[in-house]
Amino acid sequence: MLKPTKHMNLEISTLNIVSVILKEISKNEILKYDTLFDKLSKKIGDDIKFNFKNALSLLYLLGKIEYHQKTDSFEYHK
Repeated sequence: MLKPTKHMNLEISTLNIVSVILKEISKNEILKYDTLFDKLSKKIGDDIKFNFKNALSLLYLLGKIEYHQKTDSFEYHK
């Protein structure tokens, strides 16, 4: 869900997950899908599984990340 409601935990909102993903990928330039998911689940919690794919899709559509199918990883675009 991109637009949070008043009863939603903002920690697990798509927009918050996007910001954490950008911080992690900008540090490492390239991260594998599983590594990225594990880092975020440790920082935010296991509830990110509902919005993680939405956050990745948003970043891909905005042109901030690129997906490499052969290595199953994401690359940061500045």
